Amino acid sequence: MLDARGLQWVSPLELAAIVSMGTVAAADGRDVHLLVPQDPKIASYLVRMNVVELLKPFAEIDGSVPSQGRRDHSDKLLEVAKVTPTNVEDISETLGELVRTRLGADAGRAAFRSLGELLSNATTHGFSKTGAFTAAQLYSGALSRTPGFEFAVCDSGAGIQKVPSDASNQELEGPPALELALNGGNRRAEGRGHGLPNLWRQAIRGGNKGGELMLRSGDAVATAKLRPEPTSICSRVAEPVNGTWAWLRVRVP
Repeated sequence: MLDARGLQWVSPLELAAIVSMGTVAAADGRDVHLLVPQDPKIASYLVRMNVVELLKPFAEIDGSVPSQGRRDHSDKLLEVAKVTPTNVEDISETLGELVRTRLGADAGRAAFRSLGELLSNATTHGFSKTGAFTAAQLYSGALSRTPGFEFAVCDSGAGIQKVPSDASNQELEGPPALELALNGGNRRAEGRGHGLPNLWRQAIRGGNKGGELMLRSGDAVATAKLRPEPTSICSRVAEPVNGTWAWLRVRVP
């Protein structure tokens, strides 16, 4: 049951996560129901961002779904899209063009490198039969007064849990595993790490004013403030998730 009735604000993370959870449930043979947001504006946004379209083939849609004439907003958003090893380069290029055009050359290049890192993780470390889902949006700052770029990718792969540490070769779970990933100590069999510390450096380059990174994997969540002196908080959550969810916001001048 995907209960979106009470949603009052939707970011790329919620959009990608709803589709990812529904796709995983359907692949496991479970019935999938989407309870449409009661706020008509939020319901319309779910339609606009491809959430309803991607769920319709296997899910029951419960609630009023508004019809709309879709305008081209490719200059400021990327609707929810499935990302796989075969199309990840195309999606990366689409995102790269978006951020470079709207954020400027320097800030755009820095943001693009961060996005590429997260997409690469989702299609290598996080690869699964159900794939990963991504979404993105630019914010002008007219309402929030914090212009920037927001991006999310949710995969249903092995996650960051139970990954051997370089130093001890012991498997780590929960917050310690996320802490290790954030610090660049996480390595897979192919010898590659998540490279997440790169996000800290990229988020403050090119005139960017830092930002936030959220990772959720299994029953753990980590939130990092991306600043010259980055800080992070890792904790456990009651509801575990399949794979890894990543959300990034980069603030710009």
